[in-house]
Amino acid sequence: MATFDQLSAEQRAIVELVLQRGKSYDELADMLGMPETRVRELARDALVDLAPVSARRVEEDWRGQLADYVLGQQAGPEATATRGHLRRSEAARTWARSLLDSLEQLYPNGDLPAIPESERGARQRGLRKAGPPAAAASAGAAPPPRGETGASADAAVMRRRILAAGGAAALVLVVVLLWPIGLLTGGDDNGSEPQATGATSSTSQQSKGPAGIAVILGQGDQRALRVDATNLVPSTKQFAYQVWLYNSPKDAESIGIQVTDKRGTYQGAGALPKDYAKFRYIDVSREPIDRNQAHSGNSVLRGRMPTLRKASGNKAAVLGQVVLSPPSG
Repeated sequence: MATFDQLSAEQRAIVELVLQRGKSYDELADMLGMPETRVRELARDALVDLAPVSARRVEEDWRGQLADYVLGQQAGPEATATRGHLRRSEAARTWARSLLDSLEQLYPNGDLPAIPESERGARQRGLRKAGPPAAAASAGAAPPPRGETGASADAAVMRRRILAAGGAAALVLVVVLLWPIGLLTGGDDNGSEPQATGATSSTSQQSKGPAGIAVILGQGDQRALRVDATNLVPSTKQFAYQVWLYNSPKDAESIGIQVTDKRGTYQGAGALPKDYAKFRYIDVSREPIDRNQAHSGNSVLRGRMPTLRKASGNKAAVLGQVVLSPPSG
């Protein structure tokens, strides 16, 4: 294990310029007169050298992505995917924390990147704050509102949830109405309540191909969308899945992006915008992890926007649901 001062001069210079000056890899490539790939390699190798023992425990495919995240070289879907891996991997969190301990003094104003807690810890903390879920659901009451702590904190509380604007409002609804995939079935678009059934009879498990269900939840004037899907191609560091309100690839509004688990199971939730009713479909697409925010046109699941029942007072309730299936054509 090396200290920062023991890194090579090239490595120290690159890490300092990245963290203290806010330079990107491509900007450094121009400054230093070397290929961007070489700058990236030096930066990543420097972080491995800082904590080699914990780095070796991280999946090789993810080391570079985690190094880029710690060095502030990721944004948007790419950063979202890395945070998702951090929530799932104790080894990744351990290495990231070791790196932050070594580099803390280099971050301006102590502004370190967030390391989300584990999914299990987040669920346990969410349950402790929300109280017994069965009692809350039967009473129709939402857990006490919490102040927003940023997208990463909201995501840490919700297991594989979509990171989206208004996450705190969606969280209130999802904690109360939290169903595992396999307990939702049916394709109503008239807002009827979902029926609880055995997991073996769920829509998602009746199909060998991708399948899912979208549920719209309401509480007062808040609306949130929950999507559960299964049998997707598992996410990698190259791609993730994005949920959209959809009319066409050029007329779509993102609810958020997230990764699947290793079995291709996806769970996500996010707040709906006020103009959600103008969209005809709920769409799930496979998106490359890059900085392009537009719909790729690679839709894997789609369902018609359900007709919603009116919300009753301030009680959280299911307002509508629709089965998602691969789009024809």
